[in-house]
Amino acid sequence: MGSVLERQNRLNALWGVAYQAIQEADWQAAEGLLRRCVQLNPEAPVDVWDNLGFTLLMQGDYLGCLQILKPYARHPQRSFWVQHKLGDAYRGLNQLEDAVRCYRLCLQEGSDSPLSFRNLLQVLDRQDPQLALDELQRWRQRATGMPDAAWEGARQAALLVPGPALVQALQHWGLADGACRQRLLKAACYRLDLDQVRCLLAQAAAQPTGLTPWEQALQERLERFNLWTVSPPAATNGRGAASRSRQGGAG
Repeated sequence: MGSVLERQNRLNALWGVAYQAIQEADWQAAEGLLRRCVQLNPEAPVDVWDNLGFTLLMQGDYLGCLQILKPYARHPQRSFWVQHKLGDAYRGLNQLEDAVRCYRLCLQEGSDSPLSFRNLLQVLDRQDPQLALDELQRWRQRATGMPDAAWEGARQAALLVPGPALVQALQHWGLADGACRQRLLKAACYRLDLDQVRCLLAQAAAQPTGLTPWEQALQERLERFNLWTVSPPAATNGRGAASRSRQGGAG
């Protein structure tokens, strides 16, 4: 009895130190401690194996992560993070279809993390940007609605994928945040599309949160350069028309 209690105390101490190493992102130390845990107790809880897979994932050992976590993919005591991490490992190996499958399972198992939604959209975008946009449109059309985590993940993905389709869709639906609008505003500035810049800033000002500090600074700069106020329509009669007539015909 004493030896059993002593071993359990040792395991608890190892787990405590391993957990601290994970918090400090000391992945090699955490891996070693967790491997010692499972060496002492091969029947260790799923959480121990889950965290061991995580330390391998964070070190770029995607195959090692798969080997550790695949036996627990259907374990009754698993959390949705097991499928999420399997998705990350497949993604790291560029096995995108398997990654998508795991992320979908992760969401089916109740993930409430924006990271799961974000990673799914990113992998779909790597396969084909239209796939990611189609997925986003399905979320929008769901009768029961999507959790806030889905839209937070979508906003994160929209800033990370190469193309603008996701961020444009979120803006169109009124679901973009300041960071998403900033991406659109920067693109419009690079194109010197001042009408689009003014439109985006006007839409931002109409939001309950109003302009972000970055947007406010951009608007003030436009005002300093006399680029904020839209020019009035050209006169079609009277003195304005006569003035243009004296300057010459149509250009």
